[in-house]
Amino acid sequence: MVVFTCNHCGESLQKPRVEKHYSFQCRRPKSLTCVDCFKDFKNEEYVVHTKCITEEERYSAKGSIPGGVVKKGEVKQESWTDMIKSIVQTETNMKPSLRNLFNSISNYSNVPRKKVKFINFLKSSTGGRVNFDDIEAAWGLIEKHKNEQNKNNNQENGIKHKLNGDSEEAPANKKKKIEESENKNSEDDVFSFKGTILKILSAKGSISCKKLQKKVLNAYLKETGNAEYTEKTIKKYNKKLKKLPNVVISDDVVSLVTNEQ
Repeated sequence: MVVFTCNHCGESLQKPRVEKHYSFQCRRPKSLTCVDCFKDFKNEEYVVHTKCITEEERYSAKGSIPGGVVKKGEVKQESWTDMIKSIVQTETNMKPSLRNLFNSISNYSNVPRKKVKFINFLKSSTGGRVNFDDIEAAWGLIEKHKNEQNKNNNQENGIKHKLNGDSEEAPANKKKKIEESENKNSEDDVFSFKGTILKILSAKGSISCKKLQKKVLNAYLKETGNAEYTEKTIKKYNKKLKKLPNVVISDDVVSLVTNEQ
């Protein structure tokens, strides 16, 4: 049978008790959370919620459904439960009443992940016998460990991205790497501005300065594997172009002059 938690007082309610609860106890607009799937319901929305987890899902491997498909909500809740259990082991200076509270809630697998619902849940599960200061302290420790966990996860993800070579680099670092690559790939290496310029001019005879520069620099990027070129690359190209013999630049057109001409 579906069981709900009242979001006003935290009492656990089987479905048939909902109407009576809001008619004679809370006397507020209905606000419920299913203890199995953690879905929220307002007013009469809960009526159609008759079954949220099938028997096969409930008794299958934890966090999975037939076929091995992991249920995202259950994985998150399992991680949340594991974190609460770890607090009992790592926080050695807790006062006895707070430690007893953590020992109690670590036995539950459906501890809410939101503060208001967490408070209501503790009031309900302990029969209202828990000190509110201990509840606040418990939530504070959970928030502390959650933030540390998120920080560690972010750092691990950053390391993985770097290892996979898909991290975003700062513009300054990116530019530095490009310049280092340019220095390693000198003009006299396998790829050279001179050879590419002459090859293009031999095929075309004449070509506009703009088109020639584009073709040569594209060839440079392909050869070096760089994603882009810098102003330094362009200056090197123009310097080499002007020094080439038998090459004439006139009216923004570059031409190759042969001995026969």
